[in-house]
Amino acid sequence: MTNLMTLTPTILKQMAREDLPALSADIRQFLIASVSQTGGHIGAALGVVELTIALHHVFDSSQDKIIFDTGHQGYTHRILTGRANQFPTLNTFGGMSRFLDRADSPHDHLSASHAGTAISTAVGIAQAMEMAGDLHRIVAVVGDGTLGEGLTWEGLNYLGGTKLPILVVLNDNQMSIPPTVGGIAYMLKGHERPGHWFAGLGIQYHRIDDGHDLVALIEFCTDYHQSYWQYGPTVLHIKTEKGRGLPCAASHPFKMHFSMPFDPATGAGASPTIAGRTYATVAAETLHTVMAEDETIVVLTPGTPYASALDQLLACYPSRVLDVGMAEQHAVSMAAGLALGGRKPVVCVQSTFLQRAYDQVLHDVSFLNLPVTFLVVRSGFAGYDSPTHHGLWDIPVLRSFPNMQIHYAMDTQDLQATLTARLGHPQGPLALLMPYEPVLEPEPEIAVRYDGYGMLGTSRHGTIVCLGNTFALAREVCAQLQEDHAIDFGILLCAKLKPFRAFQGLAKEVQDGSIRPEHPSHIVTIEEGILAGGLGSLVAEAFLDAGAPVSLLRFGVGDCFVPAGSKQECAQALWLDVETIVAAIINRWSEEGRA
Repeated sequence: MTNLMTLTPTILKQMAREDLPALSADIRQFLIASVSQTGGHIGAALGVVELTIALHHVFDSSQDKIIFDTGHQGYTHRILTGRANQFPTLNTFGGMSRFLDRADSPHDHLSASHAGTAISTAVGIAQAMEMAGDLHRIVAVVGDGTLGEGLTWEGLNYLGGTKLPILVVLNDNQMSIPPTVGGIAYMLKGHERPGHWFAGLGIQYHRIDDGHDLVALIEFCTDYHQSYWQYGPTVLHIKTEKGRGLPCAASHPFKMHFSMPFDPATGAGASPTIAGRTYATVAAETLHTVMAEDETIVVLTPGTPYASALDQLLACYPSRVLDVGMAEQHAVSMAAGLALGGRKPVVCVQSTFLQRAYDQVLHDVSFLNLPVTFLVVRSGFAGYDSPTHHGLWDIPVLRSFPNMQIHYAMDTQDLQATLTARLGHPQGPLALLMPYEPVLEPEPEIAVRYDGYGMLGTSRHGTIVCLGNTFALAREVCAQLQEDHAIDFGILLCAKLKPFRAFQGLAKEVQDGSIRPEHPSHIVTIEEGILAGGLGSLVAEAFLDAGAPVSLLRFGVGDCFVPAGSKQECAQALWLDVETIVAAIINRWSEEGRA
């Protein structure tokens, strides 16, 4: 068995070709054993073992640019570049990323965790290299549905009109996350169609039907490497099996694209999402109820049905729950068309992927004031995928769009009631945001509910304003303030963020003297989001616009990207913990003479 812990590109290049199949088997065994313990993108990784070995056996990955789209397919690449020992740290704070990272290795030439970026980036790199007289090769590995991404099409369109010697390896495993859909899937199933299509774009086309045939892969890569300047833009289309070597992947609906830790022998425990009942689950259950009574409701998802818990809905309403593939921009504009056609469209999407369609949300939905409902999951800290997967930008951006309404679910009761009422009579666009965490059982009771807001406790000395994903933290802060300092802060739990009317009454009281300026209200905001334009900004604007003085202390995410991590780890890294917040409140209180 090959010692994978000491494997490097130099050692790989020295290995005889007849020894490489055994290396493939060793890598698969290692990946299954390791990722089944940590969780990770196991299905995508298992499908490209031979391809990655062939690329590294032929190309010099520290000089030649091998770019993996999103990094889903980069696990073998890491092993071959001396990083097998890092795999136990996968899905730990500060550990190995689920995606590739330029800061991690000179062999990683692109940091990206969204699909479709590889070809356009490769074109830019190739253009820069040509300008500099650099003769190194560029390989862009795409697959897992990224050929359906609009950005990929834009990159291919430009590439076909150039002479740039870029090799695009199309890893065709008939999957994105779920099975691929649409015309691209149809085109790739034909034997002649792909060649005609790429040739029509001005791109050379080559095909290897068995993408696990190391000999065929190495022979093509060697020929390309030796005479790449004669090729120009080239596509190598290979057929592979997602999840190859993992028996339980064959019957899994997503071929084990991603999974939490699982039993590799039986598949037990395999799940693409966090354990427990989630807000996405509750939203899907609510959709199931209202769709049974209203045939005008149509649900769209851009290639990620698992993230929105749509599996059962897809089975029950196959003509009204539509997976449009990894095409967020299309999903939003299609929803606009459905609304124009008299339907009630619901776009189920992760916060990090909604930002890929912000232009369509603004131009095609908000501008036309269409009744499109966006069910946005993973708002706030969103786990171990990557810094860009956190849903930290949805509120600041969406609140700037005219006509857009924003609601952040306070709890499951609020989520169910809001979604049911909304789909009964939708007016204009609405984004309903949900956090990435299990629903607490039992859920904390909200003492008073009124028109999109909830109240808890006594605001004798001040008020903590929060969203559903920081409600538990706010309760702990209030408890410690009362217990250790005899200070009573109440909680205002905001659901309705746009229009935002939470402080209209209080601002008026401060302004007209009912609350004297020398005794200002102490307001603290806590949010899992960018401070600029977020919840704290909303509160500050409400008082400033009313000309009312207030003592305001904001806690959230500054001008930075947050490392991938659990909710608790991210909060700790950003000083969003009980002790820090309480100390800051006491310091501010003392400075203002209220100690």
